[in-house]
Amino acid sequence: MSIVRFKKEEINLIMEVYSRKISTGEWKDYSISFQKNYAIFSIHKSLKFAPHYQIKKNSLRKKVFTLLHNNTIILYSNTLNVIINHLRKPSLKLVR
Repeated sequence: MSIVRFKKEEINLIMEVYSRKISTGEWKDYSISFQKNYAIFSIHKSLKFAPHYQIKKNSLRKKVFTLLHNNTIILYSNTLNVIINHLRKPSLKLVR
């Protein structure tokens, strides 16, 4: 079995939303890891802490893409567009 990788089109979709969020200061950095059964694109809000979001591409599941937020699964999808649309939503903060 070969190593799972993101396709160029998938990286372009992710980087489009990533660049918007980084320009507003919401996100700070990213990392990518490749394994035999999955690939993960991790999005960091701070360089000191664990990833805030992770997009996981899994070769062994029917729902290929998973979105994790602080290590909790929040969304499964067959297409990356569903994950990206979720990330495009503005993050709302409680203000007192």
